[in-house]
Amino acid sequence: MLMQAPPTDAEVIEAFAVYIGQRSAAGVLMAKAVSDIAFRDGRVRITLDPARAGAEYWALMEVQPFDNPAYFYGTVVAFNDDEGTWLRRRVTDVDVVDVDGRPLGTATVAELYSRATG
Repeated sequence: MLMQAPPTDAEVIEAFAVYIGQRSAAGVLMAKAVSDIAFRDGRVRITLDPARAGAEYWALMEVQPFDNPAYFYGTVVAFNDDEGTWLRRRVTDVDVVDVDGRPLGTATVAELYSRATG
């Protein structure tokens, strides 16, 4: 699918929501814990509420396999496919915070792309 115009704010949020929804349906606790997805000034902000996944904060952080949770949530912009290329036209960073706004991780799309494509 060739996407000409850069994505709108709503399309960026929807792309992340679809990815997170798929992972949540597959039983991934880190996806089930997402309580909000926002996009502003190039930054996607993922808010985590461990209670949504039926977990305590410490347990959720312990079971996630990434040293930076932004690596998981940023997967949607990481690859050199049509969607990733399209989203990178607007998205510059992925930030992850807890329900109180405390930062849990951040990654630039350049970092995500480099990790995914070597």
